[in-house]
Amino acid sequence: MAMNFWEAQKRARSKTWIYIILFIILTLIVAALAEVAMRFFAGEDYSTSFPYVGLIFIAITFTTASFEYMQFCVHGGSYVAEAVGAYYLDPSTKDPHERKLLNIVEEIAIASSLPIPPVYILDTKQINAFAAGVSKDNAAITVTAGTLMLLNRDELQGVVAHEFGHIYNEDMKISMRLAAMCMGFFFILYFALRILQFSRFRDREEKGGNPIMIAALIFLIAGAFTWIFGSLLKAAVSREREYLADACAVQFTRNPDGIANALRKIANESEVNQMPKSGMSYTHLYLDDRGGFSQLFATHPPLKKRIEAIEGRKYLPDEWKAGL
Repeated sequence: MAMNFWEAQKRARSKTWIYIILFIILTLIVAALAEVAMRFFAGEDYSTSFPYVGLIFIAITFTTASFEYMQFCVHGGSYVAEAVGAYYLDPSTKDPHERKLLNIVEEIAIASSLPIPPVYILDTKQINAFAAGVSKDNAAITVTAGTLMLLNRDELQGVVAHEFGHIYNEDMKISMRLAAMCMGFFFILYFALRILQFSRFRDREEKGGNPIMIAALIFLIAGAFTWIFGSLLKAAVSREREYLADACAVQFTRNPDGIANALRKIANESEVNQMPKSGMSYTHLYLDDRGGFSQLFATHPPLKKRIEAIEGRKYLPDEWKAGL
C-alpha cells in the first residue's frame, strides 16, 4: 500500500518536539535517580538537603547540549563536517571527480529550489554522505572520497539528491538537536572519568568512604545509561526519515535507478560500518546497514527494504509518479 508522502512528511516534522521532550524527561529522571543513589551510598558523608548531584548532572548535560547546538546555529553544517575530519571543497577545483560533484550539487539545488550548500570531502574509502545544519540556509553536504571514486554520475546524483531530501524535509534540525543532547550525555561520562582520575590522588585511607569517588561512579553509570538510551532513540528517529529522503531523491533526479543502484553498491561494500570514529554524536548522520541485535542501534533502515521501496514507488505521491 502506497504511503501518503505529504502526510508522512508532516508527521515526521511534528514529532520533533516529542523527541526533544523525551530527551529532557530522560535527563531529569536519571538526575533524580543519581541524587537518590548518592544519598543511599554516601550516607552521612552526603547529608545536605540541597540536591547537588542531581543538579550538577542536569547542569552539565543541558549546558553542553546548549553550547553544542549554538555552534550548529552559528556555524551550520560546516561545523559538523569539520568535526568529523572533512575538508572544504574549493568551488574552483580542477579535479574532474570534485568538479562533477560540484556540478551535481548545483543541479540538485536547482531541482529542489534550495540554496547551494558548501560541500565537504571526507577522506575515507567507504561510500557514504550526509547533510548537516539547522536550516536550509546553513546546511552543508559531506561526501566521502569513496563515493566520488566508486559511483557513476547517476548514482552520485542519487546520493546527493538523497541528502538534499534531508535538507528539504528539515530532518537536519532534529538530527542536530539529538546530536547536541547526546553530546551532553557523553560529556557526563568524560566528567566522571576525570573526577575518578583526580580522586585516585586523594588519601585512600579516609574513613567513611570518599563522597567524590561515589559521585563520580554514579555519574559514570548515569552517563553510560543516558548515552546508550540516547543512542537508541537517536537511531530510531534517524531510521524513519530515510524513506522520505529516498523519495525526494527520486523526485529531484527523475531517476529511481540512480539512488537504487548506489544503495546496491553500498550493500556490497565490505567496509560499510568503517566510518571514522571522530564526532561520535554525529554517527546517526552516516549510512548504516546493521543487522541482528545491533540493528537497534542502526541509524538507517535495511538497504534491501529501501531499494524495494524505491523500485515500488511506495513513498512517492501520485503527482510525482506521473513525471517518472
